[in-house]
This record gives sequence, structure tokens and C-alpha cells, in this order.
Amino acid sequence: MNILQFHKLFLSSREGWQGLAQSQPSVLRLYLLLVLPFSLIPPLMLEYAGRHVGAVMFPHVSSQAWSIAALLFLLAELATVPLMAWAIKSVAGSKGIDSSQYDAFLLAAVAPVPLWLSALVLFSNQFALIVAMVLLGVAGSVVLIFRGVKSILKVEEGLVAFDIAYTVTALGLIAWVVLVTLGIVPALA
Repeated sequence: MNILQFHKLFLSSREGWQGLAQSQPSVLRLYLLLVLPFSLIPPLMLEYAGRHVGAVMFPHVSSQAWSIAALLFLLAELATVPLMAWAIKSVAGSKGIDSSQYDAFLLAAVAPVPLWLSALVLFSNQFALIVAMVLLGVAGSVVLIFRGVKSILKVEEGLVAFDIAYTVTALGLIAWVVLVTLGIVPALA
């Protein structure tokens, strides 16, 4: 998989996804070369923001608390991807779609990339910009899920694809809220 071709996953349900599927990276390779590096972005940004913006906005919170929150966030992220793969396969199976565990993992590994990248906005202390970029990241992930369900899981029927994507998106958003909650625990304590 060429990360420079990632934009094609947003633009085309077929071209980008077929190229990704044809490259057939192993689950371990996907995890080590896609999931792990990209999932490091939010905890590192949380650590940075906690020490800079967080120190101003939440002076009672120690830097150690932000570090612990970042570590918990990372561990939860790394566990969430395989759990989402299992959820994708289960949801597809409940709709009569026989998808492989590999295809479900591929979709679960690719879909959160916009969310992971949206964490880079934490370099800023502009609340409106942070909210806008996070919403853009969520929207990007939703697009990837919808396109990936049709392309990777090979769901031809539009309504079934929509139903699967909708359910997977809802589960992903629940997981995302849990992750964000882990990230802001020091500020809430």
C-alpha cells in the first residue's frame, strides 16, 4: 500500500480500494506499518497539548497525568482496531455478507486514519479550529467506511452496504467517544 495514493480511497470506491486489496499486505504488516505509526499521532499530540495548552487551561493537572492519559489512549487505540475488525465482520455476517477477517481488518485499519491525522490540530490552541478539524476527521472516516464496505467487503446492494456502514460507523463513533474520554480524563479529574 502506497500512502501517497491514500486520497484515492476517498475519491473512488473502486480504484483506490482495488489497489489496496491487490497489494494484500498481511495483517501484521498493516498493524505495524499503518495502525501503529498513525495511532501514535493522537497520544503524542495529547502529550504535547497537555504540557502546553493543558498547562494553561488546566493548571491543576500534572504533566504526569497527561502522560498516563496518552499511554492509556494509545493502548485503547491499539486494542480498538482488532475489536472494530471483529465488529465489522459480525455486522456484515448479520446482513448475510460473508466477508473474511482479513477484509474486515483492512477496513478497520484504514478507516480511522483521518481521525488519527486530525489530532495534529492539537498544535493549535484555537478551540474552533480543533473542533472543525476533528469533525473533518470524523467525516473522512465515515466516507472511508462507506466506500470500504462496498469495495473491500464487496457489498453490491446499496441498501445493505448503507446499513452495514451505518452500523459500523455508529460503533466506531462510540469507540471514538470512549477514546476521547480517556484523553481528557486528566482535565476532568
